[in-house]
Amino acid sequence: MIRSVSEVGTSKREKRGKKDKKKREEKKKWGPFGYFLIVSSVLILVMWGVIIFGGQKAPPRTIDFAKKGRVLLFMVDGAIKRYALYERDRYPDHLTDLIPKYISLRDREAFHLKKLSYERDSKTGYRLSLASPKPGEMDIILTPEGIQYTPPSQGGA
Repeated sequence: MIRSVSEVGTSKREKRGKKDKKKREEKKKWGPFGYFLIVSSVLILVMWGVIIFGGQKAPPRTIDFAKKGRVLLFMVDGAIKRYALYERDRYPDHLTDLIPKYISLRDREAFHLKKLSYERDSKTGYRLSLASPKPGEMDIILTPEGIQYTPPSQGGA
């Protein structure tokens, strides 16, 4: 029954070795969270790849108001509503009163406002529309109450 010191140390080393081996085996096991981490990391990398290298080009920073009259119409309508909000429910006398505080147009772009017809109305507040809509287009009139439109007139008999 007498054991030597070297035998006792060996068994303790073996026990420690077994414990370390168990810990290493436990670390190798992948749980649901480990798989989730890998899958989500891959998806994030793919998303960034699409954002950086793929997709559509960014829209131009300027708008061609000559071709996009309705964009200008709705942009000015939003500016008029902001003006009324900050100026205690008053509407501007002229559309040029909106520049530069409520609509960001450069001085050389201010002439585009002449393409719009703006009238202050005692009943509704204001009426805003394109000054001369293209033939075949419906005429849109914007008011604080909403959008009114007339269908395009059809030429012919």
